[in-house]
Amino acid sequence: MFDGPAAIRRVVETVPALCGVDAAWVGEPHGTDSLVLRHTLNIRSPEVNGLVIPAGRGLGGQVLVERRPLWVRDYTRAATITHHFNPVVQAEDVGAMIAVPMVHGGRLLGVLYGANRFAASYDDRATQLFEQAGARAAAAAVVAERTRHAAEVAVHEERRRVALDLHDTVGAMLFTIGAGIRGLLAELPPGDRLHGRLSDLEEQAAEAAAALRGSLHALSAPPDRVALGVALRGDCRAFQERTGIVARLITVTELPPLPPAHVRALTDTAKEALLNVEKHARARSVVVSVFAASDGVTVRIADDGVGLPPAGRTREGLGVAAMSERLARVGGRLSMGRNEDGGVTVQAWVPA
Repeated sequence: MFDGPAAIRRVVETVPALCGVDAAWVGEPHGTDSLVLRHTLNIRSPEVNGLVIPAGRGLGGQVLVERRPLWVRDYTRAATITHHFNPVVQAEDVGAMIAVPMVHGGRLLGVLYGANRFAASYDDRATQLFEQAGARAAAAAVVAERTRHAAEVAVHEERRRVALDLHDTVGAMLFTIGAGIRGLLAELPPGDRLHGRLSDLEEQAAEAAAALRGSLHALSAPPDRVALGVALRGDCRAFQERTGIVARLITVTELPPLPPAHVRALTDTAKEALLNVEKHARARSVVVSVFAASDGVTVRIADDGVGLPPAGRTREGLGVAAMSERLARVGGRLSMGRNEDGGVTVQAWVPA
């Protein structure tokens, strides 16, 4: 689940038998306008692995530009592609070649290649099989990416929880020690020989408290790329521990970076929505999902409770106006409605 390359290699290993080709490999995105060939299978020439394919060149470069399946019956004689890579193709003794885009959620995650060592045509069924293999490879890459992201969020959320525990225990102990030393110093008569030793201890306690604060800040501050997920995961955990209602966080897509103010607007809205679930919904579960949408990021809070009140009757303290205002300050918006489980879905969006 965590190893994207291993998952893609497993898909590539199925291609020859499934699609009737002699060799297969994947072109992974290399920058914004090229591919680099990896995960080669049944290849004779070492030059194929690691070969960089600029956009528009050869068969894979053309697929990178057009984002649709393409094939050639005889690579070195095909009139529809450039021939920058003929020496490599000839060394590999390749005749026919097919390439399909690996797309998931509109993202191009690579190009899947297949090749035969003789001239051949690929009919609609063969092309469809390749497209299905390409979709599986893309899905494997996305699952690995999301799993790694979820694991990273969990790690940083746990670090933040530990930091809070240390602040409440060790931090409080150091404060108590410092206060006790200051009290003893105040009780000592002037010139007492213990005055200097206690002053040193007070200074050491203050230095220890400062070092602890610095460590706790570093421990509790997640990287920007996971800050939203860490905050939402912490809110879900706190809500579940407080209410006993099952709360799950699902990260649906890769998220673009957000300014801190936008992250705060989303997390504050999620907290308010969860509070409303606690007060009014009588729900058994809540799902908080986060995903990229419309050039921004959406957080959706859906419960399976009793739903919205009848028209004309509002719930006191619902906080919709506060949530809307909070999002509007950063150019965001709020929507709310009944969902298919009979409960309420609150959806907050901010621009990326």
